[in-house]
Amino acid sequence: MKSAYWNTVQFTMKASANLSSNRRAVTGKTARTLICVVCLAGTPYVVPGLARFRSAARSSLSGLLEIRGHAEPSVTAGIADAGMIALAPSSGNSATLQGQSGNIQVTPGEIEDPSGHALDHFFSALLKSETKGGAARVCHYGDSPITNDGITSTIRQLAQLRFGDAGHGFILTAKPWGWYSHEGVTQNAGRGWESDPMFISRGDHLYGLGGVSFTTGLRGATATFGTADEGEVGRSVSSFDIYFLTQPGGGDLEIEVDGTPRETLATAGDATRSGFRRVNVEKGAHTLTLRAVGNGAVRVFGVALESDGRGIEYDSLGVNGAFIGLLAHYMDEQHWAEQLQHRAPDLVIVNYGTNENQFEKLPMDRYEADTREVIRRIRSALPDASIMFLAPMDRGERGEGGGTITRPMIPKLVGYQRRIASEEGCAFFDTFTAMGGEGTVARWSEARPRLMGGDFTHPTAKGAEIVGTLIYNAMMRSYEKHKAP
Repeated sequence: MKSAYWNTVQFTMKASANLSSNRRAVTGKTARTLICVVCLAGTPYVVPGLARFRSAARSSLSGLLEIRGHAEPSVTAGIADAGMIALAPSSGNSATLQGQSGNIQVTPGEIEDPSGHALDHFFSALLKSETKGGAARVCHYGDSPITNDGITSTIRQLAQLRFGDAGHGFILTAKPWGWYSHEGVTQNAGRGWESDPMFISRGDHLYGLGGVSFTTGLRGATATFGTADEGEVGRSVSSFDIYFLTQPGGGDLEIEVDGTPRETLATAGDATRSGFRRVNVEKGAHTLTLRAVGNGAVRVFGVALESDGRGIEYDSLGVNGAFIGLLAHYMDEQHWAEQLQHRAPDLVIVNYGTNENQFEKLPMDRYEADTREVIRRIRSALPDASIMFLAPMDRGERGEGGGTITRPMIPKLVGYQRRIASEEGCAFFDTFTAMGGEGTVARWSEARPRLMGGDFTHPTAKGAEIVGTLIYNAMMRSYEKHKAP
């Protein structure tokens, strides 16, 4: 057992060091110590025989972050509003959820899957990648907290350090928001691109895989995508997969690889539909540039960077201001299906709630119908893919007396998501409870290093790494259980 413990410690310390070296936002001794402790805190959950150390691991993390006076997170709030009976205490840190579909054992920080099979397809792809080779793909949809790739890059890098780097995944054509970024790659777009993020009433609702389309008719307008200059992941690519729109009167794009002209891509066609062009390169460090010829408007959604071999591709598909109703009604269904089917993810993550929670009178019957419609659309396009819901993080607001409190809608949304996921056979991860539950934003805002931004909504770089690590560790614990005989 001592050997297993120290092997795991050495792995988590190495993963922590490698993750830090890949992230510009994490610098200095304090940040490295934080990440190391976060990784080590998960060690007792990975090594079954170390269960007795779990409380100590939690205490170490809380002590480092200076989060004091924090009891075990509560998972009772919001359940009654979701049409359920409250959680009844059970043994240890778990609780039993009692509802019409039966009892659900809930443990904070663990993935919930009452069906026992919600993640089978994804875990089978992981196992195949781990033992035989090949890529396992994830499409992670969400709102603004993932638009800077902080949470998602943590999951991606930890997964790629374990399973292998099969490529960075999908990147938008340009930056629709100033803070949009992706860790581990280079991206640059010149002037002339007009962005159209998915929204209620704008455009034709053809937004591509990532929920944002980019159009230009300007001759010489460019968009460039490349591999990382440093780090253990993101430094190799074997193909660039271009996602664009074929349409009547569409213009041409010149494709350059490493500054050398490669081919011309025509986007004109008799009908409006999704178009894809894969540009293969010798595996290694490369840069792809798209240059508008100017003989007609071109619409480009983005480019997926892939690297042949075993491992993970992890798409971060966040849209600022997004909510689940956009995928249910304002993303053209046939178009989205074309995009998903071409990408062929093994797991689709649905991670909304940041924007819904600001409306205390949100019609919950409409919310529930929209959520089920999104599940239907994903399954219609990808019958075999796994689906997992991630609950929103805690979000704060000023309460009476000027203190920071949790927005009342957060636990209510969590309750609805948990029930819908259970009834629809999807996996569910309660991010809100895993990060500390009620009052987390107040504690994270006062922590040193600070973990929550001044808007009480978006985590700092260090906070994002903690959230990403919680999600990754929960996924790996479920995966190890799946592998167990």
